[in-house]
Amino acid sequence: MTAAVHSGVRLSGRRSRKKNRRLRWKLAALRFCVIGIAGLFAVNYLYQVVRKPVEILAPVSAALAKNPHATWQNYGHLFLEHSTHIISSDFLAALAQAESDGNPIARTYWRWQWSWSPFEIYRPASSAVGMFQITDGTFAESRQYCIRDHAVASAGSWHDLNACWFNSLYARVLPSHATELTAAYLHRKVNEILSARPGAKATLEQKQRLAAVIHLCGAKRGESFAARRFRVKTGELCGSHDLRRYLQKIELLKKHFSRLAGN
Repeated sequence: MTAAVHSGVRLSGRRSRKKNRRLRWKLAALRFCVIGIAGLFAVNYLYQVVRKPVEILAPVSAALAKNPHATWQNYGHLFLEHSTHIISSDFLAALAQAESDGNPIARTYWRWQWSWSPFEIYRPASSAVGMFQITDGTFAESRQYCIRDHAVASAGSWHDLNACWFNSLYARVLPSHATELTAAYLHRKVNEILSARPGAKATLEQKQRLAAVIHLCGAKRGESFAARRFRVKTGELCGSHDLRRYLQKIELLKKHFSRLAGN
């Protein structure tokens, strides 16, 4: 009887130890999974920061958003300095407010998407950076231009006083650089599109609507917009943006900044 009891106790002890071992293995496997997933996220984050360094400023980015009055107070002199006869100071201010709330280090949201590349699954939705949300492609092209005495100039020789100097050092997160590049790029693109349609005449308001379309949708969509005599198609989108609403927003902000400039 006593032997049977001892045997039962030993059997129960072995079962308990097996259960404990299985539990420890499961917990260890869970820990490895958690550590592995955290490691993948960390590697992905570092990769995205190398590709788009402004992401490292994410914790403080929202604090730099401004209302229209603060945007004009801080950057109105830049909008005035880099304006042209097409890209006016109030239009530049409206773009900056619509795109980033006047935030010089504004960034895009991150999104999930299926991809065979592990670094494309979770990443910033766009390469856009800064107060005007300038993308990599636009940045590369616009760095060829600058503003001299409210007119667009191109990169040239160092001894040419009217040429652009040191454009390779420009950064999208510096408000003065971003404003100058945006004004020069949009002015030039508007002129290119309109000069390709010699019979077309455009008012300043239409030219600025075209500039806003180019900024949001790209130059190709700008060409189509000009070909339709500056009319928006019903339900027309640029990415996730309703184009008609975007243009209405720009127009309202322009009027607001015109009043601020007058004061």
